[in-house]
Amino acid sequence: MCGACLRKPPPFDATRAAFVYAYPVDRLIHALKYGARLAYAEFFAGALAARIGSSPDILVALPLAASRQRQRGFNQAREIVRQLARIVHVPVAAGLTRIRDTPAQASLPWHLRAKNVAGAFAGSPVLAGKRIAIVDDVMTTGATLAAAASAARRAGAGSVEAWVVARTLPPVAKRN
Repeated sequence: MCGACLRKPPPFDATRAAFVYAYPVDRLIHALKYGARLAYAEFFAGALAARIGSSPDILVALPLAASRQRQRGFNQAREIVRQLARIVHVPVAAGLTRIRDTPAQASLPWHLRAKNVAGAFAGSPVLAGKRIAIVDDVMTTGATLAAAASAARRAGAGSVEAWVVARTLPPVAKRN
């Protein structure tokens, strides 16, 4: 655990990432997300499955804002989770709903992201007592996954992990 997580633990129990969000993975994720290269979801799911130790009871795709879903025609997290479920033999549940459309996190500075997604998700009773993994493509600050995990906890999820294809490493403080 990092120092920030020790000072203020996130609402998820662990994060699993297949890659660091850097070249060339960043370009492949971008191609899936904005170029509709849906076949990349299978590659990402396989890479993520290789990093998983124990399996949860259910997998949950991070819900996409309705406006972005309409614009893209698909949810990249749902495409990844469909392939991942097939590989790890864990069922997928629609356990989270996006109840508030928010500006894209990528368009905001890091310090505004948690406020942007606060209260954006609701959990379903299907999560009660379950060990779940919320699956997304990229974790930058962790704000979106934290908001989703909080909603899952309120719905009664027993444990919550964040599973992502790639994780952005925090900026390194400059040394004198």
